[in-house]
This record gives sequence, structure tokens and C-alpha cells, in this order.
Amino acid sequence: MPARAQVLRVFIAELERLRHHLGAIAGICESTGLAVAASQAEILEEDLLRASGALTGHRYLFGLAVPGGLATDLSDDACQDALRRCQATLRQSDHLWSMLRLSSGFVDRLEEVGVIAESDAREHGLVGPVARASGIARDLRAAQPYGAYRHLAFFPVLEREGDGYARMRVLFAEARQSVGLMEQALAALAPGPVRVEVPARSGAALGAVEAPRGAAFHWLRLDEDGKVLRYRIMPPSFTNWHGFHLAVEDFAFQDLPIILATLDLSVAENDR
Repeated sequence: MPARAQVLRVFIAELERLRHHLGAIAGICESTGLAVAASQAEILEEDLLRASGALTGHRYLFGLAVPGGLATDLSDDACQDALRRCQATLRQSDHLWSMLRLSSGFVDRLEEVGVIAESDAREHGLVGPVARASGIARDLRAAQPYGAYRHLAFFPVLEREGDGYARMRVLFAEARQSVGLMEQALAALAPGPVRVEVPARSGAALGAVEAPRGAAFHWLRLDEDGKVLRYRIMPPSFTNWHGFHLAVEDFAFQDLPIILATLDLSVAENDR
């Protein structure tokens, strides 16, 4: 894949991670009854969706990544504008965090609630922010760097308490980290093509990326004409749902929606 395409893929992947994490934070605020804070986080997520739409033509970045690179090039100026919008959003996100962490009523609903011990998280193979909040430094961007990630300075965010508050701290920290990776990506962006032709051929391959919720694996088999014979996905929530019962054991029923929000699970990802 061309070097420019690899760097731009990092840029849009971190833009999506930043947008996703703010959406997850909004869900946590909503689950605890903080309507104003939830609305503020949702406004920040909407700002990022608009930035994504202005940059790529689609609010959720659909259709941009294709075999061999990117479907279309993104201008340096457009990327710089998107980065400025993300930096402005991050400043507001940091302000929101400074208010939330000083709200004792909010922190009390998360701290020591929905605890997943490191040993349990490891045994159940949990991934993403959920695992990293329980002291497991699982992140494919660092463990098995792909694309331009191998050239960027990056260390996984790690917390050890394993409770809802730790999971929220990871989300805010990774949001800041995503903007830093976007800055590094633009600094490394050089002119060149963004796609190479991929000839049709038979065979099978396994791909893996660190999605916002954690490691996502895609296995593909093609026939002699390059048509798909079999396609299997292992999304992060398919794994993390196995740890859901660990977080709700011995906690009050009214804590369940809060725990669910901090785990940021997708029901759709159970359908493989």
C-alpha cells in the first residue's frame, strides 16, 4: 500500500476513535442521569461527525478504505482543517472531564462499580478499553503494529482498577492520544499515490485492526475469480460480552445500566 495511504488511514482511524469515545462518554453520562453533561458530550460527537463529513464526504467514513489503499485522496489542507476541529473538540472534552471528575455524585456511581479483575479479563480474553482499564495492555497498534502505526510514537493507555471509573478514564485518555496520533500522522504525510491496483486471485487471509472497542479480526477466502467464498468477523464486543457477567456480579440492579454503558458493548456485534 502506498505510504501516503497508510498515513491517511491512521488519520481517519484515529478520527473515528475520537468520535466513538466521545459517544461512549455521552452514554455513560446519560446512564448516570447527567443530562447536561450527556448533551455536551453529544454536541462534541456531532462536531466530529461534521468534521468527518467535511473531510471525506461521509459522516461515518464509509467507502473510503478499499483494497490497495483509499478510494480517493484527501488534501493536506482538508486534513489540517479536520485536525484543527479535532483539537478544538479535545479542548472542550478536557473541560468536560475536569468537571466530571470533580462531581462526587457522578464519580460515586462509577468508582468500585462493575469491577473486572485483571485475572478475569485475561482469562476471558477481553480487548480494547475494557481490557486496558483492568491492567491488560492489549492494543494491536502497539503489539502488532500495522500500516503507518509502526512509525509513530505510541504506548497503550493503562488503568488497573477495572471499575467503571477506570474505563471512563481510559476513554478520555485515549481521546487525547488519538489527537496526538493525528498530529504525528500529518507531520509524516508526504505527496504520492493513495492506491495500487490489487489483482484478483484466489486464497485466504486474516486481517486485524485495533477498532475503537478493541481488536477486530477479519478472515476472508476468495475463489479463482477473486469472488468472496467465505468471510468471518470477530468483532470486539463478541469477545467482551463474555465478560459482562463478571462486571454485574454482586452489584445492585440499579447499577446495571451504568455498568453496561461503561463496557460500551454492541449487541449487533454478536451477530457474526
